[in-house]
Amino acid sequence: MQNKVTIVIPTFNRACYVGKTIESALNQTVPCDIVVCDHGSSDNTPEVIKKYEDKIKYIRRERNFGPHFGWLEGVLHAETEFVHIHFDDDLMDPAFIEKTLNLMSDEVGMVFSDAVLFNVQNHDILNPNIFKFKDRFKTGLYDVSVLEYLLLDKRLMFSPAMCLYRKKEVIDAILTGDLPVDFGGKYHGVGSDLLMNFLPILRYKKFGIVTDSLTWFGWHDGSITIDASKDPEKQKKLENAYNAYRKYYKLIKLYVKDKNIQREVGYLSVRKMPLYKKIERNFKLFLKAIGLRKKEVK
Repeated sequence: MQNKVTIVIPTFNRACYVGKTIESALNQTVPCDIVVCDHGSSDNTPEVIKKYEDKIKYIRRERNFGPHFGWLEGVLHAETEFVHIHFDDDLMDPAFIEKTLNLMSDEVGMVFSDAVLFNVQNHDILNPNIFKFKDRFKTGLYDVSVLEYLLLDKRLMFSPAMCLYRKKEVIDAILTGDLPVDFGGKYHGVGSDLLMNFLPILRYKKFGIVTDSLTWFGWHDGSITIDASKDPEKQKKLENAYNAYRKYYKLIKLYVKDKNIQREVGYLSVRKMPLYKKIERNFKLFLKAIGLRKKEVK
């Protein structure tokens, strides 16, 4: 039977961790394609990967193009309908793919599980259920309005490492540049991970939750989230960046749901002007129409 899921493992200078991450992907109870995307590692990552070269697809670039390009290239090499992005310092429970895939259907855009936080040095478990989903949910399907509430009102952040997505949503969500408008926050490697969780809300009726902790997040120095948690200034920048993407999602939702705005913006595209000017002017008009741009559009 053809595999249904590709596990994408982006990696950068994590030779000491990535081998165990690959093994946890290989140990899944259902067969999966595995793509490891290495952009610019200067350590012995290529040597570590050789041990698995007959079982995985390895993409190596000598230059580091940044985290989002690494994610995107790995996903673009996937030949399956569903993808899972797993970071090179995290681990997967053997049943992760099987249990999340069982909840996927035509009306479901994404499925995620709870997670464990563990110390990668001594493997001590620091938190066995980070999100405590079992206190609020049962394993199953829920209306996407619940997901929107968790992401916007509760401000929860679900890492791609705990999610199973459709390939299309992941590709559409990965922005390799800045947001098209300044929403007051930017942080290296932050944003597309949240947008991956927002797009299924606009495109599907349901999402799935597995209340078991099937992802193991590695705690160690050098992690973006761990480093930020130790520095109040970095923590503030991280939160501002995620808030910027929350605002961006609201902007997209307004456009998708409001046919009047679509007609208002689309009307100008018939004007005789260079394409980039049309796009720029239409976007400014859209912002003005929803109250985010006060100045007159000329």
